[in-house]
Amino acid sequence: MMLDRKKGPPIHTNFDLSIKDVETTTLTNGIRLIELNTGTQEIVKVELVLKCGRVHESKIGAAKAAILLMREGSKGMTSSALAYTYDYHGASVKLTPGMEVSAINLVCMTKFFDKLWPTWIEMILNPAYPEDEVLKFKTIQSQKLKNQLSKNEVISYRLVSERIFGSEHPYGYNTQPEHVMDLTREDIVEYYDKQVTFEGAIVVVSGKYSPAIRKQIVDSISSISKTSNQSKPHYNTIQPKGETIYQKTENELQASIKMGCSLFARNHPDYSAFNFANTILGGYFGSRLMTNVREEKGYTYGIYSMLDCWSQGGFFYISSDVGSDLISPTIEEINNEIKILKTEPVSDEELHMVKNYILGQALNLIDGPFATAQLVKGLYIKNLDPQDFQKNINIIKNMTSEQVLVMSNKYLDINNFTNVIVGGNKT
Repeated sequence: MMLDRKKGPPIHTNFDLSIKDVETTTLTNGIRLIELNTGTQEIVKVELVLKCGRVHESKIGAAKAAILLMREGSKGMTSSALAYTYDYHGASVKLTPGMEVSAINLVCMTKFFDKLWPTWIEMILNPAYPEDEVLKFKTIQSQKLKNQLSKNEVISYRLVSERIFGSEHPYGYNTQPEHVMDLTREDIVEYYDKQVTFEGAIVVVSGKYSPAIRKQIVDSISSISKTSNQSKPHYNTIQPKGETIYQKTENELQASIKMGCSLFARNHPDYSAFNFANTILGGYFGSRLMTNVREEKGYTYGIYSMLDCWSQGGFFYISSDVGSDLISPTIEEINNEIKILKTEPVSDEELHMVKNYILGQALNLIDGPFATAQLVKGLYIKNLDPQDFQKNINIIKNMTSEQVLVMSNKYLDINNFTNVIVGGNKT
């Protein structure tokens, strides 16, 4: 029998999307331990998530510096000694400063865990912040930032977020190269002492590890008693009005377009339903914006829409880079697609396609202990839990064209959009 290549393979949606094998324990000092000991290889990953980030800094740039510079020397080891220890044992150490939380992880073979664990804990609890490493960090980071600020796409994102939240809001202000160079070792040490707290911290352990390794982790983490005097972020909210902002740059042949509006926090009850509508509009490669603006019109190589949401708010935006002569027609097509999404019911075919896409993405999120651990960690960071993941899946499975219309009309008002065009001239 000949294979009919005009027909795609059958699509299955009855697979299990529940989170399994997760064990959660609250240690004696209040730190939450999340475990997924279901790996098949002798590898363990430990990630410490601290509830401190950019929103807690009083000196711009201090949060990122305090986290990244942990690896540049502890009170017991120099930067080179730390690097040698990790590299010699084939370990991976990643430090990720964030907006509201920061993460530090260790990935290694279980047979080397005993040699690496004390070094990793010492690095976190007793960072030295050597003066020479601080100076090196400032020089490198400020230059990286200068390079990024030569890109229209980076400038447009910074502008749209600043206009939506305000330059005094933790989500809205922008770090400049001079802010980085103005940092002192004292600023960084002060941030670590006052803002880096272990209250509400999460430790995620995944992979395949022995009871002895678990005991070592629990004993060390349970004994942490670092005190802090963390400041409470001030969210100076504004009411952004619909406006269009043009900013010329040296790259005038191209323009980066950002169109967005303020939105809700990540744990808002409408998040999943509106994200579904967003996926239809511009949230994946087969989206309407991509089909129209890229495939049919040929205005751009890529266009997308997305939600950036944190604990106290968020924003929705559409992004694309186009030739400076295509700014107006691109914006016109974006507005047309939003209008259609708000007025015309989604076909059953498209509805099913987007459901299958999102459910397939969800399946990837629980593919193995490391992926599942990242998912569970993300849920707890957002003040959610595994049950909320299942609620999200149920919402996606039961979405209707009527709900898409409701979500689109509720949150997509182009009259309230902040439009930012960076690079090309106003046309």
